[in-house]
Amino acid sequence: APSAMVVYEQTNPTDRFGKVMVDNLMRRGCPLLSIHDYPSLDAQKERYTQRGWDQAVAVDMNQVYDKHLDCKDVERIQRLELLDEFEEWHLIQAHYFLLVATRVPQGAAAAAGEEHAWVHQVPIFSQAPAAPDGHDASPTAP
Repeated sequence: APSAMVVYEQTNPTDRFGKVMVDNLMRRGCPLLSIHDYPSLDAQKERYTQRGWDQAVAVDMNQVYDKHLDCKDVERIQRLELLDEFEEWHLIQAHYFLLVATRVPQGAAAAAGEEHAWVHQVPIFSQAPAAPDGHDASPTAP
């Protein structure tokens, strides 16, 4: 059967904010055990593709907020004024990401792979609107 994994983790441990984030979580008993092994979005994508996942797509939470949320939801969130400084919000969001890794069954017939290829087309991070035929017009992997 086709498989997908969604990951939400921290990233960018080497800048000033990242160092404070890693230290704070460690002092609270939540060490980020692999953040230095996979410190960037590219390293995270490679982590999954080297372990048998066919595709891995990762975006930081700023990208999710700016490009993948409904505009009306973003406007509603901004009206709540939970944060006085959106600079701080963006700094925090640059240190968290979503990754989606997908794979289809290997072995069997090539047709089985084609049958399950839809898992790579789920428009989780698509940026383009649907094409006139109703299909997503952009790929979901870089």
